[in-house]
Amino acid sequence: MPRRGRPVASDGGAHEAIVEAAYRLIRDIGYPNLTVDDVIRAAGVSRASFYFYFQNKKHLLLELSRSVMEELYEVAGRHYPDKDQYSRIVLANVSYLDVWRRETAILGEFFALSLVDSELAAIYGEYRERFEVRIRERISHLRDQERIPDCNPAVLAGVLSSMVEFSAFRHFVTDDAIGHSRISFSDLVKQLSEAWYGAVYGAAPPTGFDHTIFE
Repeated sequence: MPRRGRPVASDGGAHEAIVEAAYRLIRDIGYPNLTVDDVIRAAGVSRASFYFYFQNKKHLLLELSRSVMEELYEVAGRHYPDKDQYSRIVLANVSYLDVWRRETAILGEFFALSLVDSELAAIYGEYRERFEVRIRERISHLRDQERIPDCNPAVLAGVLSSMVEFSAFRHFVTDDAIGHSRISFSDLVKQLSEAWYGAVYGAAPPTGFDHTIFE
């Protein structure tokens, strides 16, 4: 993500200054309260410079969102060859949720707006598909090796992806039954990981795993 600190606009540095200023402001005051003028002032750039790079604040949010989604995709796909199957699921969920926890202001807006904005919906959908393709391929590999019960990998991948994605939104953005003020991060990790393991392997997860180490 953009570096912390006061941006300094200069020839060739306006784009970075705008992005860094917007990133800080969205975290501080929220995207709904953000204006283009706020970004221009914080970045120390001209209005012409802003509109040279961005059409409006939505497209600025989109650039920030792309950066976070790429990080989300990278960390959730890491391999842990020295770990057992359940630990791998837990670590993948922790990595994914930890980005959501750190970047709630960006991801929460991107997810919510994708439900009502067709342009953002299409772009968000592309990222979701990348996640689900990777999950589907892993499930297919396990099924073909007869390490898990027979299943429809595409459907199962979509169900699992949606479970974690929407749970993350509800936990970090809302204050409902699984909101962060109601349940702990480690409880969320535990429930999601156990549900994922059960859905894929058709069995109860191993006992004795200490999920609280991720609090």
